[in-house]
Amino acid sequence: MSTSDVFDDISKCLSYGLESRAKLFKRLCGKRIIDLCLHMPVYTIEKVYTEQLTKSHIGKIVTTRIYVEHIERAYPRSRRPSIVLGKCGKDVVEILLFNYASPSYLHKSFPQGQTVFISGKLCESYKYNFQFVNPERLASQAAAVNASGIFNIYPLTTGIYQNSIYGAMKSALKYLENTGIPEWLPSETLSTNNFSSFSEAIAEIHRPGSIGYSDLVTPARRRLCFDEVLAEQIGIRLSNFTDRAVIIIQNDKVLINKLLQILEFSLTNSQNEALGEILSDISSGTRMMRLLQGDVGSGKTIVAILAILYAVESGYQCAFLAPTEILARQHYRIIARYFDQLWIGTELLTANEKGKARQRILGNIETGAAKVLVGTHAILTESVKFQNLGLVIIDEQHRFGVDQRLQLIDKGNNPHILSMTATPIPRTMVMAFYGDIAVSSITEKPVGRAPITTSSVQISRLPEVLESIRKIIDQGQKVYWVCPLIEESTKVDYTCVINRFEYLKEYFPDDVQMLYGKMKSCEKQEIFQGFMEGRFHILVSTTVIEVGVDVQDATVMIIENAEKFGLSQLHQLRGRVGRGTLPSYCILVFDPKLSSKISMDRIRVIKSSNDGFYIAEKDLLLRGGGEIFGTRQSGQKKYRTFDINNPDNQSIVYETLKQTSKLAAEIVDQGNIDDYSILLKIFSTEKVTNIRQSF
Repeated sequence: MSTSDVFDDISKCLSYGLESRAKLFKRLCGKRIIDLCLHMPVYTIEKVYTEQLTKSHIGKIVTTRIYVEHIERAYPRSRRPSIVLGKCGKDVVEILLFNYASPSYLHKSFPQGQTVFISGKLCESYKYNFQFVNPERLASQAAAVNASGIFNIYPLTTGIYQNSIYGAMKSALKYLENTGIPEWLPSETLSTNNFSSFSEAIAEIHRPGSIGYSDLVTPARRRLCFDEVLAEQIGIRLSNFTDRAVIIIQNDKVLINKLLQILEFSLTNSQNEALGEILSDISSGTRMMRLLQGDVGSGKTIVAILAILYAVESGYQCAFLAPTEILARQHYRIIARYFDQLWIGTELLTANEKGKARQRILGNIETGAAKVLVGTHAILTESVKFQNLGLVIIDEQHRFGVDQRLQLIDKGNNPHILSMTATPIPRTMVMAFYGDIAVSSITEKPVGRAPITTSSVQISRLPEVLESIRKIIDQGQKVYWVCPLIEESTKVDYTCVINRFEYLKEYFPDDVQMLYGKMKSCEKQEIFQGFMEGRFHILVSTTVIEVGVDVQDATVMIIENAEKFGLSQLHQLRGRVGRGTLPSYCILVFDPKLSSKISMDRIRVIKSSNDGFYIAEKDLLLRGGGEIFGTRQSGQKKYRTFDINNPDNQSIVYETLKQTSKLAAEIVDQGNIDDYSILLKIFSTEKVTNIRQSF
């Protein structure tokens, strides 16, 4: 077999009877044979075969023979269990069976007066010697003996069972062993870390010789973790790499000084330092790849605007990319308000700009009549052509991937890139997600910003909350009311936007509106515009308003089911108020019945501090890597070979990041990408594999 065989369709390694489930396997693992090889077990169990049960077997997966004495009761398709009584030697064994199809099927599976072989977790019984709950029924003693040993337990999907995975994995490993995949890691790296080859590591994980979980204590799992993180680091560095001529932007800061005179406030020391670092980068002769991080409300946007002016003064265009239309329109309003006074053409492009309006915008950008384009993903479409793009601002960088960054780079002559995030990130986390790029941090809040008082109340005190916000509304101020769900769910007992909206309408008939992500874009914009203009004073929403929204007379943030949200998300939501000079409040409404210890710890932390950097550190302690690794504001980045959310993995991941960051930089700088093409193909998309060709 050739190396390419492991990249063949996964259906080629599915044996007779499994081919019909190819779609299910592709949904679960991926489309390729190598994807199945990288389908990692969540834990490992030991199945013990014995014909004499003892108390030492309790809690273990036991395979044994049972002489069926009688079926005590049968409840087909019922929540109540059917009960089979039998004997193992002299011990009476109770077998509880749920959801059996029919009494006849039950009698056929456990025929009275005969011996059957079962496998399952052995438990104590209150009434008898031992108990099994829904054990697996085995066909024969030979099958029972073969079922003993060490077994992996894999993630499943409906229609695929553990035995299905075992059979498919056995075939996939044969493909892998016969391909002879060449080694890509340097011998020094292999020996330092005690790594075996990639193929051997895969085989060791899927043929376990001892009990082991999904942490990184074994060399085999650490090897795969190293490979996956290295592939990610190479991809990031390739997207940052360039061998084109670099734009050098230098001028006398005439436009910057003009805007500073117009502003109603002075920059903080942190803002001045960050701006100085950015201007130094873009005038240095090296392409800027900088992350500007700052707490919510710290004034990152004005720093980005000043950087844009510096580029515009030298004749370059700028693109400002935002993750949502609401945020893009807000940025546009702020930028246009200042730039109109400086006679700088600014355009807004979202999916809602169509027809002649869109053609006018595209024409102004292509001819250079407009110097600044603010927009959403619409900026990335092929129809958008810049005359002279020199600077790209990416707001909330964690919501955009490597491919999207490349699309923007290709629209200009190697433009400088400034990414921004409101989630404070420790240096090791920056390395993990962004690569080895420069970081500027804004640690101060602008002078005059109102403090935010945070409190928590139980859901039973909701009437008191309503009375409080009535007083706030009477003063002309606005209220956000955030719920975790859009619609009512039978799976979780959380409050939804629609129900809360209907409830609040009874108290505030003409003063409440709702907003959530699934609404049409034009409808969302109209509702938010009405909120800003004061046509109503209470906005019931999901976390769609979490990032960047700036309404200065919104002074109350009510977060319902606060126990459901992570620390970073709670802090982001709280940052939607306190944008002006009025005292502001964040009220965390929680349900004690749904609150765990860790959720209450989060609420205590958020009440004790407004410092985003302190909160980020606490978030790491409470949740391990948490959502800082994520591509969404809530939720975590998914790695295939390890669980980043397992606190026991953190130190190993950090050490791996240090090694892979250095090695990836050497690989890209020395042009040795071809030696790692198989690695990139295993863990990355074709587009990332071919990134080098973009330059």
